[in-house]
Amino acid sequence: MQYKLLGLVLIIAAIIAFSCGCTEEATEVQTPAPTTATPAATTPAAEPTQEFSLEPSPTDVVPSHKGVTIDVTRNPVSVHPFISITFAGGKGQAAVTDLDVTVYLETGEIKKAQLENKVGSEVRIDGSLGSDRVVVVATYTDGTQAKVYDALEEFGKR
Repeated sequence: MQYKLLGLVLIIAAIIAFSCGCTEEATEVQTPAPTTATPAATTPAAEPTQEFSLEPSPTDVVPSHKGVTIDVTRNPVSVHPFISITFAGGKGQAAVTDLDVTVYLETGEIKKAQLENKVGSEVRIDGSLGSDRVVVVATYTDGTQAKVYDALEEFGKR
């Protein structure tokens, strides 16, 4: 009897643990055709226009007390060429409220995700077998936004 009760409690605990939302999936946004891009600037929290470009532009210059680090790696396996974006912290980590990730795929698709502002948090986005552009925009507690990462990530390069 006690073993049945213990088994039932373990099963319920496992169901609760798996349904708590500990994993985060990237949301996808697709665009029908590529267009040209215009450079972004630091602005108060406003929704940027979404234009397709595989050409990285310079990141915004932020004061050192707002600086954060983003690590980006590519899975070199062609069966699943995902891009891993990780928040590595920095002096400005306490001032960050949101980290918005946008990936421009060589195929013309645009994929978006939100990265938690906790050191070590990670999102994985399915990439192409070519070169994909990764852009990360940080929103700070004072309402300003800054592009903190913008680079072309090539598949197969380490």
